Amino acid sequence: MRDADLQARVSRLRQIISESVPVEEAKSDLEVDAWRRFQRYAANEPMPASDDSDYARKVRNINRIACSYGWIGELQHQLDRYEASSIQSLSRDQLEALHQRMVQLEACVQDGCDPPDAPHAR
Repeated sequence: MRDADLQARVSRLRQIISESVPVEEAKSDLEVDAWRRFQRYAANEPMPASDDSDYARKVRNINRIACSYGWIGELQHQLDRYEASSIQSLSRDQLEALHQRMVQLEACVQDGCDPPDAPHAR
């Protein structure tokens, strides 16, 4: 009697465990595409650009410069100066000014010069 009771309990536990394991459903094409995009983002592999307007190219260039040189703080400072929440919310004139600023800073770094608005370091 005791063995039968123990065996019934073990069988019931096995059933509970097998039912508690989630069954993985097939992912939709949208989920697969979203996961692929996330993996590229996580690996810093940029997606191909679909917008090749002048505005979009400047936004990408600003982001590339800011990320390459660790100038996220400078980018945030300039956005605060323009009272904008993101690069995309800038007007064309503001974007042009920000783009020129970032290109100028990049040129200073590549040429070994001091930033244009900072005291000379040498």
